[in-house]
Parts: sequence; structure tokens; C-alpha cells
Amino acid sequence: MSNHGHHHRSHRRRSALGRFIDRLTGRRRRSSFHRSEFPGIHLPGEKEEGTRKYRILEERSAPDTSPEITGTGANETAGQSASTGSSSRRRRKESFFKLYLKKRALRKEEQYKEKMRRAHRRRSEKEYRKLNQGPGLGKKLLDLARDEEEAAKKIPLLSNRSRFFRNMTIVVNSMMIFMITYVLTYLFYWLSCMLVASWYGLDSILYFYDLRFNDHSPLWSRFNILLITGIPPFLCLVAGAFLYKAVFKIKRFAGLQKLFILWSAFHLLNHFFGAFPSGVVTDEGLGYVAAWMYMNTAVKFLFSLLFLFGLGLIGFYSAKPILETSDSLGRIKAERKTSFMFYQMGLPWLIGTFVMLLLRIPKNFDYPYETLMFFTMAFLVVPPFFNEKVKPELNLLKTKKKRQINIGYLAMVLVLLAFLRIMLGIGLHFIIEISISISPASV
Repeated sequence: MSNHGHHHRSHRRRSALGRFIDRLTGRRRRSSFHRSEFPGIHLPGEKEEGTRKYRILEERSAPDTSPEITGTGANETAGQSASTGSSSRRRRKESFFKLYLKKRALRKEEQYKEKMRRAHRRRSEKEYRKLNQGPGLGKKLLDLARDEEEAAKKIPLLSNRSRFFRNMTIVVNSMMIFMITYVLTYLFYWLSCMLVASWYGLDSILYFYDLRFNDHSPLWSRFNILLITGIPPFLCLVAGAFLYKAVFKIKRFAGLQKLFILWSAFHLLNHFFGAFPSGVVTDEGLGYVAAWMYMNTAVKFLFSLLFLFGLGLIGFYSAKPILETSDSLGRIKAERKTSFMFYQMGLPWLIGTFVMLLLRIPKNFDYPYETLMFFTMAFLVVPPFFNEKVKPELNLLKTKKKRQINIGYLAMVLVLLAFLRIMLGIGLHFIIEISISISPASV
């Protein structure tokens, strides 16, 4: 060929598998360079420098084909290439491990950031609820926030403008009605029991803590035991349902009158629904019915739960009647419903129960049947606090705007408590004899 032709270096083309292996092992094969002998235009002083650059590149790209390399040089070159491959593999392993550590550090950082975001979100939600939930449970029950406002205005404590005095009158009036209706229900329950017993000629004595019979009388039978102990709770159920569903809805009753009807209904219903679990535990009262019907322990326990559940269900749906005993629309607003029910029902039940337990000393635990029914009343008093979505209907035509302690209820409660503790402390003997005779008229 002419000296002006192009002489290309012969090089072997790598296959696809070889290129893949080179990529895995980290080897980088440089592309071969060729030198053209075509005479070009060179400036003075640039030809030698360009020729030297091409020669260096050619020696680097093809060291195995250079005729100047001896055997020792070839071995050194092979050793250098081997060391270069091993160092590249080592660098590859180290870079993979460093990459793993870096990714793990990034994941930890992201997890920490997410944890901080969640904590910040929780704190923000908590602060938001604090700002928007209003007063706490204690302030809702006791209405302390408004009392503090009145104290700041220096309103007299026993003035009718004082919220403390108005709340106190609500508690005292409701507590007196609670005790009055309990004594009346107690007398109704045990007097009806005495009436049924006298029908069979059985004598009984009523005390403030229990009804005593002559247990060794031959007149007792399984049938009259079921009637004597079962009829009074059934009568209480009927009377309580009548007061709760019919009498309470009469529009001419309002304020304390409705409260008197509601407490009476609660005590009557409690002497049926609460009497069964109390009687099962103490083997008294309605518990005799379960015993003489030969119920086993599992059935007694199941029926006790059902009776208590029924009592709680009645209490839950009593939130509307409780709010309707109010004499003011302002007392039963959404933010004041809880405090009103606490003053109208919760606190009077607690104080009234404590007073009645003091009156029954020292017979509370000797005859615990009636004592336990004070505590089953909680299933009527507590559930209304959880029923807030009710809309009461008030009759404010006959209510007094000025709140004060009712003198009539105060006199009534004193008389009934004295009768319960003094007269029934001695005992009330109750006998009814009915004599019917039919004979022909004399001429």
C-alpha cells in the first residue's frame, strides 16, 4: 500500500459475554488508538509533540503487541494488570458495603424524621383538643369555672344570684325527694308483702331494716312463698312503669313535681330489677323465688346480669326525663347538661344513700337485702351521663324562677325518717282477717 494510506491496528472485538464479565469484575478496557500516516498540515513545533502523544497512547492501549517488551516486562505487565483487577474488585466490595451503610443511615434518618413528625402531630392534636374541648370533667360536674367568675365579681355566697347557692338548693331539694320516695317505696313494698302473707294467715312484723315472719309456722308452703315474695316486686314494676310512662308525661306537672314522680319510679323499678340480684346474693326477698324455683347458680347469675342490664338501659334512656325536671332552659344547655344531671341526680343519690345507711345502723350488714338495693340504684343514675344527644321538652308555666329549699318537702322528710327509725324500730305488727259467711235469712 502507499505510504499515504491508513494503517489500522488489528484488535480483537470482545463478545457480549466477555463484556458482561468485564463489567462484573470492574475491568475497564480502553479503546485502541491508531495512528494515521496521512501527511497533514502541522504547524512548526507541533508535529513532534503530537507524535509523542500518539505513541504514548498506543503503548498504553496495546502493551502485549509491542515488539520492545521483553519476557520480564510482559510478566511485570501481567502482574500489574492482575493487581489492578484485584484492587478494583476490592474497591467494588468496599463501595457496596459503604453503599449499604449509607442506605441504612438514610433509612434511620427517615424513620427518625417520621417519628418526630408523628410526635409533633400528636402534640398539635392534643393542644387543639385542649383549646376546643372546653372545661374538664370536674368543671363540667361542679361548674367551677362559673363559680370562679362569680367570686371575681364578689357576689354573696348565699345570695340567689350565686351559682353555688342555686346548685345547693337543687341538691338539697332532690336529696329530700330521694329519701321521701325511698321511704314510701319501702313501705309500699313490705306492706304489700304483709298483705299477701296475712291472706294465708301468716303473721309478720315490719322493722326499718327488714320484714320478719314466723319461719316455723306450718302454714308455709312452696306456693305461698312464691306469692308472698314474688307479688310485691311485680307490683313495684307495674307502679313504676305507670309513673314513668304515663304520670310523668302529664303536662300540668313541672319542676319538683316531675322530680318527685321520677324518683318514685326509679325506686319502684329498682325494687324489681335490683331486687333479683340483691335477693340472689343475700337469699332474701325476691331471692326466695329463685331458690324455690330451683334455679342453679349459672341461671341465677345469668338472670342477675339481665336484670341489671335492663336497669341500666332504663337509666340510659332516662336522660331526657331527668333534663325535663329542670325549671330553667339555661340549666340544660349543651355545655351544662352534665353538671345539671350531677346536681339533680348523682349527688343527691350519693348523699341520700349515705344518710339512709346511717339510719339503718347497726342492721346494714345483718339484713343486707335493702342495703344492696341502694347500690343497684347506680345502674339508673350513672348511665344518663353517657346519653348526651337528647332534646327535652320543658313546661315552664308553673315553675318558680326564685330557687329556695322547699319547706314542705323538708317537713315531710323529717316526719318520714322519724317514723322509719322510731316507729319501725319498735316494729309494726300487721294482721288482716277477712271473714265471709253466707247463711239463709231468718223468717
